Amino acid sequence: MLLVEKFKANTIIFKEGDNDKTMFIILEGNVQLYVTRNGREVELAVIGKNDFFGEIEMYGNKSRSMSAKAITIVRLVIIKNRMQLDQFIGQYPSFSGKILRIMGERLALANASL
Repeated sequence: MLLVEKFKANTIIFKEGDNDKTMFIILEGNVQLYVTRNGREVELAVIGKNDFFGEIEMYGNKSRSMSAKAITIVRLVIIKNRMQLDQFIGQYPSFSGKILRIMGERLALANASL
């Protein structure tokens, strides 16, 4: 069984530079993804229910490239490793298509910016 955790509004979920490999799936609420540049938060995206974040670090040995903060109260599925991700996809196979589509879009954006 996967862990579901609740975060209060304005709670930092993780920070840019952290060495965490956890992926999160949003069950409820909104999360801001941002980077800090010259002491300012630069918003990259606001994501909500059924979106996910933190997956890139699960597949590499790099630290977090951005920060994540709960904008509202959020409930998140916590996925700590690839085995748990496989378990989640096994329980919710329709979600695998969404993961592939979004990861492909994110990869295309990353390649375009290089």
